[in-house]
Amino acid sequence: MKIIQDEGGYSREELLDYKYIIYANTIQQMKALLTASESLNIGLENPTLKSAYRKISEVPGAGDSWSQDIGKSIQDLWQDKGIKRVYEMRDKHYQLNDSALYFFENIQRFLPNDYIPTVDDVLRSRVRTSGIQEACFLFEGTKFRMLDVGGQRCERRKWIHCFDSVTAVIFCASLSEYDQTLREAPDQNRMKESLLLFDEVCNSHWFKNTAFILFLNKTDLFREKIMKVDLSQCFHNYTGGRDFEKGCEFIKQRFLEQNQSPHTIFTHFTCAISTENIEFVFDAIRNTVIKQAIDQLIVI
Repeated sequence: MKIIQDEGGYSREELLDYKYIIYANTIQQMKALLTASESLNIGLENPTLKSAYRKISEVPGAGDSWSQDIGKSIQDLWQDKGIKRVYEMRDKHYQLNDSALYFFENIQRFLPNDYIPTVDDVLRSRVRTSGIQEACFLFEGTKFRMLDVGGQRCERRKWIHCFDSVTAVIFCASLSEYDQTLREAPDQNRMKESLLLFDEVCNSHWFKNTAFILFLNKTDLFREKIMKVDLSQCFHNYTGGRDFEKGCEFIKQRFLEQNQSPHTIFTHFTCAISTENIEFVFDAIRNTVIKQAIDQLIVI
């Protein structure tokens, strides 16, 4: 949103603010791979990397732990065939951020001391949302105030009652998480949890007359995953096979059938790391939000 707004983008200083977030993400994801390698009993194929393995296992997963030596150790470990085998077993056996591959493949750029993150680096960085985050954006002279809330179970009670006067609710769900489980509840499927949350929020009396915009996100990852992992692993009644379009439509209907309130739900398939896609989608929903605001004024 920051990129596509009027006169949007990041200043050099703002990009530098993400530097240590990207360092932390890179360290944390390699540490996750090493932890998984132990639980899966998959060792290094290159024995000369044992010292790098120990180093990354012991280093704190914070951005200020980064050094060129740490970066080089992660780069070397990523080249190991054993670690690559562990990576291929993600989602089913352990949790790994979607952006891990991007960071590992771009780590050479992160090594110089004068590294400045690119916009693509920023879009793939991850900071867990906690509490309520507020941001304002300007589009064609109209100011939009957006509130970002935590999606984790422990965060919901903090916010659901706070927004009875909002113009619209944007609900983001990942298409590609149908074979993954929650970090805080390993026995619960992420897609099923998203459906439960959507049911809870969509049918809440706080949002009875509020417009809902459903973002089914990560179309790029879903397009790849459905060719390898059948959607029937999550939904036993799915019969569309490896067809991307059929899979998208099936998931869309599972969300829409949760709605028992009088409001309309506007659904969009999105890829958050594609600014062109998000710009197109936001242009479509902007008119929805403005119309909803005008309708509320007329009712008043």
